[in-house]
Amino acid sequence: MKNTAVNYFLLPILLILSINAFAQKKKYYPPVPIDTVLQKGKEMFLSGPAVPNKTGKNIILIVADDLGKYDLSVYGNPYIKTPHIDQLANEGVLFNSGYATAAVCSPSRAGFMTGRYQQRFGYHLQPHPRYPKNKFELWAFKNLINTSYLNPESYGLYPDKNEKNMGLPGSEITVSEMLKHNGYRTAWIGKWHLGYNEPLIPKNFGFDYRYGCYEAYTLFADPKDKTIVNAPIKEFTDKVIWKGGRKGACAIRENEVEIDEKEYITYAFFNRAKQFISASSSQPFFVYLPVTAPHTPYQAPKDIYDQLSHISEHNKRVYYAMVVALDNAIGDLISYLKETGQYENTLIIFTSDNGAALYSETVDNKPLNGGKMTLFEGGINVPFIIHCKSLFPEPLKINAPISLLDVFPTIAEAAGVNLPGDREYDGISLLKYNSDELLSKERDKFYWYSDYNSAIRIGNYKLIVNDLDNTVDLYNLKDDPYEKNNLSADQAEIEKLKFLLEHWKAMMPKLYWPRIMNYEVEINGKKYRWAV
Repeated sequence: MKNTAVNYFLLPILLILSINAFAQKKKYYPPVPIDTVLQKGKEMFLSGPAVPNKTGKNIILIVADDLGKYDLSVYGNPYIKTPHIDQLANEGVLFNSGYATAAVCSPSRAGFMTGRYQQRFGYHLQPHPRYPKNKFELWAFKNLINTSYLNPESYGLYPDKNEKNMGLPGSEITVSEMLKHNGYRTAWIGKWHLGYNEPLIPKNFGFDYRYGCYEAYTLFADPKDKTIVNAPIKEFTDKVIWKGGRKGACAIRENEVEIDEKEYITYAFFNRAKQFISASSSQPFFVYLPVTAPHTPYQAPKDIYDQLSHISEHNKRVYYAMVVALDNAIGDLISYLKETGQYENTLIIFTSDNGAALYSETVDNKPLNGGKMTLFEGGINVPFIIHCKSLFPEPLKINAPISLLDVFPTIAEAAGVNLPGDREYDGISLLKYNSDELLSKERDKFYWYSDYNSAIRIGNYKLIVNDLDNTVDLYNLKDDPYEKNNLSADQAEIEKLKFLLEHWKAMMPKLYWPRIMNYEVEINGKKYRWAV
């Protein structure tokens, strides 16, 4: 009896001592800096005179989430047909080498929303909504949770829990702010993923109408809905998504008010877009549609799932049903624009934030190597289509590489708006170039930089560098577009590209928040690590 009492007394003390041994010292990652010079420049731009809209062009930017290029039939997918996206490509401009500026969602969006390499404002990595509180919590994460391909980082400095500036800085000028200032009605409808709290939410970035979620994901529908087919996957964050539902940053909000959306979310996004467009106004409109499909959780309308019985694997069938649902929603929007006489005068840009996620064990990105989170082509070479009959009366196919950074200046030129003159832009307007030769002459360098991972493409050569593992990979994308033959013996080319890459990296600020994991994957029989 006496021993039992002693044990009851000692166990809590030992537990407290153990936790204290793992506890974090009160040292934090440096706070995110505020660029007061650019902030002042932005204030001057937004308070300055607007440019009278002479073009009258309406603009719709549709961004799919984790959609691989070869998930679309226009790029050669063998499983499904995507006739409406194909229509945009076959009537407009199809780009065969459209590059995201990052291989993961949030930094990629920061790039194309500003027209600037996101590294210019320290946005190398995803901003994580939560970091380990102490060493004990990190130990539990590493040892008690099956993270499979994601290896938690060794314990380090993390941002203060009160840090509110991990996301798109208010000193940056977004495409929506530029257009709103110059007479456009503006809407954000979909996924944000550029900040979870004030002041980093859509209402502060030039959107008149706001509908969607702030997080990287949300449920597409109630999992109990009989008209929906669900496909949970093994990946550990997928369990978090299903369990969390539509709470917190995953909630659907309309103009900051949380609502209970019953409609399949892809359809809801496009129906809200049509409602916004239909509002009578003499102003042109800009609709930013960053949908959540086909990011996890995998949920698809049953009627589409039933049409894909030729796909035997359940998860893959659900995934492609989600892509077909997205294509159907785009087709419905195209029909609406035609019915209202706005189709030919509306610039539609369709793309994806990064490549498909191989870690879902559902898709493969073939014939490209790698996928989301990697700087191989499968992670960054994404679908990119531009459609506007009044700008491109004849269809085009462009093989020369372009960047999602080009979205901002392309939209600016279509709207007849000059770029703000107080900052450097990294994209070019694609309206000026209608051939591979013209594009290649204008720009031949592309950069990527995410913590210890970086890459550069110049002409046909692409170099991938890992500073943590001290490795380099060199590919000639003209001869080897699928990156199967590493030219690591070509030291002269490696040194040339690495010098240019390091020079560019040296001009960028260090990352404003740290990684917490490393994505480990085998490509070409070799193991690689990528900062997350």
